[in-house]
Amino acid sequence: MNENTFEAGLSLLRQPVAPLVSMVQFLYLTGPFATVAEVIGEMPEPIETELAVYEHPVALLREYQEYLQPLESLKTEQEIENHVVDEQGEPVDRMTAVSALVMQQVLTAELEKINSRLCGPCNCTLCCTGPAEDMSQEFFEIPLTPREIDLFAVDRYDQADSRARRARDEEELHCDGQPFYRRRSPGLFHWRNGWSLILPRGSQCPNLEAGSGRCRVYAQRPGVCRRPQIFPYMLERLDEPRAGSPAYRLRQTLLAVVDCPYVRELQDDIARYAAAGELHLAWKENKS
Repeated sequence: MNENTFEAGLSLLRQPVAPLVSMVQFLYLTGPFATVAEVIGEMPEPIETELAVYEHPVALLREYQEYLQPLESLKTEQEIENHVVDEQGEPVDRMTAVSALVMQQVLTAELEKINSRLCGPCNCTLCCTGPAEDMSQEFFEIPLTPREIDLFAVDRYDQADSRARRARDEEELHCDGQPFYRRRSPGLFHWRNGWSLILPRGSQCPNLEAGSGRCRVYAQRPGVCRRPQIFPYMLERLDEPRAGSPAYRLRQTLLAVVDCPYVRELQDDIARYAAAGELHLAWKENKS
C-alpha cells in the first residue's frame, strides 16, 4: 500500500480539529463572548499552526459546535452531570473535567470519519472475525449498546450469572456445561458492564457477507464499528456512578491498534495527530 491508498483519510488525519478546539476554549473563557458560537463566527481564516494550515476553520468547527456547548457551563454556576477523577481517584477541577468531556466527544466524532475513510481501502475484516486458530485469544468481544443488539440475529444469553460478571473475568461464565466461548458460533451476552457480541475462535460476525467481506448493516453499524482502530481514551468510564451520574477516570490518551494495516502504515501520522491534541499515545494489539 502507498500513501495514495489512504488519501481521503490522511487529509483529515493531518488536519486535526483539537488545536482549533483549544483556541475556541481559550478565546471563549478570556473574551467577552456569551456563546461558543460567537467565538467560532469570529475566527480568522486561514489559521496556521505548527502542524497544519486550516483554510476554512469556521466551517470545520461548526461541524463540532454541538459538542462544544458544555464549555459554556464554565461561565455559569451550572453543574456538570458527570464526575471525573484523576489516576489516584481524586476529583479533578471543573475546567479539566469539562474540557476532557468536550474533547472526548469531539475526537470520537472526528475519528469516526477518519477511520471510515482509512478502513475501506484495506479490504480488511480484522474487526469482524474471531481469533484465528493460531492466536492466543479464545474470543473477540464487540461491546454494544442495548439499541444495537437487534442488529444481530444470533442467540442471546441474559441471565443472572452473566450479569454478575464481565466477559474477561477469571471466573468464567459457563453455558451448557462449558465456557461460553466454546460455543463456536457468535452470541450476544448481557454482562455486568453491558451487552457484547462474542466472536469465538474461528467465527465471524453474522453481518459479514460471505465472499465480498462487506457489512450487511453498514449504514446502521454499531458505534464501536465506526471507529475501529484509532480511538480517543480521554476518559475511562468507571463501573460505579457518583451521586447517580456517570463517573470517569482522566486518561488523556489516544489508542491505536497495531494489528490494523492502516495503523501500521501510518504510525508517524497518528503520532502527529496525538501530539496535536497533547495526548499520550498507546499502541496496542487486539489479537495476537
